[in-house]
Amino acid sequence: MAVAALDDACRRIASADNEHDLVTAGDHAHEVVRVVIDARLGAASVAAAWSSVARAALATAARLVAPGLGDWYASGSVGRGDALPGSDLETLVIRSADVTPDSALAQAAHVQELLGCCGFRADDNGAVASRVRFNRTAQEWAIGIGGWAADPSADRGVVMIGLLADALPVGPAARGSIELREQAGIAVRAQPPALAAMLQDATFARAYIPSRLRTLTSGDGRVDIKHAAVDPVVRIARWAGLSCGSDALRTADRLGAAAGTRYLDPDDARALAKCHAIGSSIRWRARAARWDPAGSDAHVDEHIELSDLPPQDRTALRSIGRELTGVRRKLDYLASTSTFSTW
Repeated sequence: MAVAALDDACRRIASADNEHDLVTAGDHAHEVVRVVIDARLGAASVAAAWSSVARAALATAARLVAPGLGDWYASGSVGRGDALPGSDLETLVIRSADVTPDSALAQAAHVQELLGCCGFRADDNGAVASRVRFNRTAQEWAIGIGGWAADPSADRGVVMIGLLADALPVGPAARGSIELREQAGIAVRAQPPALAAMLQDATFARAYIPSRLRTLTSGDGRVDIKHAAVDPVVRIARWAGLSCGSDALRTADRLGAAAGTRYLDPDDARALAKCHAIGSSIRWRARAARWDPAGSDAHVDEHIELSDLPPQDRTALRSIGRELTGVRRKLDYLASTSTFSTW
């Protein structure tokens, strides 16, 4: 019933004939989230359904206010199919050759503004098609991809490769002969240093889950669930998927595709998949407890006090922290050998 309600909301968004109808349908979709919360739907099912809702909103907004701009892509968690309600939306566009850069940026800004009115907030880090970096012609994207793969340390190459690896076209099929995601995959697999840079980025710890001792001695029990428990798995899965040539998007599917290859041990893949599933579930429960449809376009604070979580969730998060530390160390060691070499 809950998934059906989100599917219906998705259809309403996709069939909107004007901006007012789209905003109304977007508001309805955010109200439906309360039904999903009450139904205690699992995080994976919620993410798959909500990602479809967000992609439909992007496709419809582009159709209504920027019909001739070019081919639109959703990236990040929405592109992967991992987005929970309240997640931000990363967008890219392949600009048509007959559209001027200034016009393209103005049209993309209109799309982003309309999405904001619907409750779908733009990426917190500015990965949106209303910026020059993410609004290019097919030729400009191809040149950029070649440069980022050849020198991932320059021009935010690792970040751009990651965004492209998660990019999924929305609306009509992309007119280019090869989708951005496929182009990026081909380019980085031809440049081993690019994959090495992706792995180094994936194993870099951006946040930690505080141990019991640290919590007791320092009183610091705040944890960023996304960056400490979920995002590390996403990054490792993205690297592994790119490395083995998988076209999978969902984190769980990427781990499954890479399991048993030279890049990821089957046991590690299963452990990471479990970490992602449990971490996402805890994250969703924490977000659901604070869900406010009226404030769905506001920044979502991913931090939570461990003491506010049930004991089983605290134990699970600390277990995830230990598992991630072990996998990171193992991958860093293997990267220092010839294990991942393709020559």
